[in-house]
Amino acid sequence: MRTAIIDILLILLLSHAATRRGLAADETYSGAEYKDLIVHAPRPEYPLSARTQRQAGAGVAILTVDPKTGVVTTVEIEESTGHRALDVAMLRAFRRWQFKPGTVAKARVPVIFLMGGTVQIMVKVRTVKDVDETLAPFLGRGTVLHAPQPRYPVRPPWTDKQGKGIYEMRVRKDGKVEDVRILKTSGDPTFDEITVSALRKWRLRNGPLIVELPLAFRLTPRSYDFWVAKR
Repeated sequence: MRTAIIDILLILLLSHAATRRGLAADETYSGAEYKDLIVHAPRPEYPLSARTQRQAGAGVAILTVDPKTGVVTTVEIEESTGHRALDVAMLRAFRRWQFKPGTVAKARVPVIFLMGGTVQIMVKVRTVKDVDETLAPFLGRGTVLHAPQPRYPVRPPWTDKQGKGIYEMRVRKDGKVEDVRILKTSGDPTFDEITVSALRKWRLRNGPLIVELPLAFRLTPRSYDFWVAKR
């Protein structure tokens, strides 16, 4: 039987620098070679039992990546192949994937198991945003030293939501954030909470400084984006 082949196409999701119109994380796409982003990517094995029973199917896996280390932290089956053995093969392989640190935050991986032992994969990745570049129009380049981003919890399951809030950071002389206030709520308590928690961990190059950030978010059952919004 022919050796399994993996065809990998990476579509790199990029972001423009923030503008007065705001910045959505899915505005632009560009191609990129997978070897420039992936450190380790073992292919899903087509189980012998599945091949013997002529099981085939297509599924989709969602990989959440720790941006600091590039290690895949969770893998979820967004769409099942219809066969448990094939779904398990996907989970086992993707849990071992690793990307270059500081490049990828999330990956969506459609997989097709074809008769004859062939496995086809398309990988769509969401890159880590360059926060310093994004905030350059507000603070100047080279100002942001450490800026963890608000992460919407994966549980409970996401629903369609969106909102925009204004958050005030009070920065000490040493660049550490002393306090964060909600000047205008986004309308979603969860987004307000994770935003305040993230901003408290920020560090800038210098201070003292008071920074007002208008941040917006969009949540769907399959994606989460946030960006610097217009006033």
